[in-house]
Amino acid sequence: MVVRVSSKHQVTIPKDIAEGFHLKKGDVLEVERKGNKIIMIPKEVILEDKYHQEDLEATEKVLSKGLPEEEMAFKSGTAMLRHFKKRTKK
Repeated sequence: MVVRVSSKHQVTIPKDIAEGFHLKKGDVLEVERKGNKIIMIPKEVILEDKYHQEDLEATEKVLSKGLPEEEMAFKSGTAMLRHFKKRTKK
């Protein structure tokens, strides 16, 4: 199978190969050189949590309805997101 390299050095993976590896938009491939060959290896990316563990645990309790309403730390989902965004900027 032959594919063409675009002006931005991109290639299109043929449909049957992409489907055979269950590749979809946004998936990540490791690319390496082995002699005169280009090897592409599908990779699973695990993103590092950007939230503090205590925030994640508190959120889990709220979302699982483990806290009575009067004990909830946030008045709304928007307030909770605002808090988390501030914490991740530190």
